[in-house]
Amino acid sequence: MTSLDTATTADFEGWLVDQLRRDVQMRGELPGFRHAGGVAAGLLLTYGRLFTPAPWPDGGDPPGDPGRCYTESVSWAWASEGELVYVEGMAWDLAFPMEHAWCGTADGTARDLTWRRPGRAYLGIPVHAEEATRIMGAQGTPLLYSAEGHASRLAVEWARDGIPAELLADVGRPVPADG
Repeated sequence: MTSLDTATTADFEGWLVDQLRRDVQMRGELPGFRHAGGVAAGLLLTYGRLFTPAPWPDGGDPPGDPGRCYTESVSWAWASEGELVYVEGMAWDLAFPMEHAWCGTADGTARDLTWRRPGRAYLGIPVHAEEATRIMGAQGTPLLYSAEGHASRLAVEWARDGIPAELLADVGRPVPADG
């Protein structure tokens, strides 16, 4: 078995996808919902994309404040004039996956503004910066998660109805098919 110390990005991505699939399977179908299982897990497996971890471009520390990933990422994506997209989902820190946000580049690289060293794997839903800014400003929370760490009202709506295609940016790599 591969240890955390010797694991590759592909290993961490596989473990993250497997964890989300187990979450969806454990929770089962939700009557009246398009996406089964845990709201965020079902959305991430359906709409999520994988992003390649990379150190900050200039070799220094990322400019964002730790603990403010959602605000920092949406602000940087919005200010980038289309160069970056806002991505929200799960990222594997040193020892385990956690809810997180980052910016995605056109080539599928994760630009993590708040973690001093890049995560080991990133799987999130890429949303055009202008749309993410508008939605987050109106609802006062991240797209997928509430302040309490539960699914946001919007995420529940998306799990029921689907995410409007015009919100999604075509960056990152698709999640591999089950099997």
